Amino acid sequence: MGIRKDCFAYRIGRCNIMTEMICRRENCSFFKTKEEMERDREKYGFVKDYKPKGERK
Repeated sequence: MGIRKDCFAYRIGRCNIMTEMICRRENCSFFKTKEEMERDREKYGFVKDYKPKGERK
């Protein structure tokens, strides 16, 4: 275990997905590399201008 700096969510000592760095003490279920994230975006589609339901205008 330990901080996975190759994770797509890792940014300058913190996680952009979770409020704490879970990977410091256990395996994080959100972990994937930047390459895996790009493949998933291509496979499942990615809408750059997506807004959650309450923010649509």
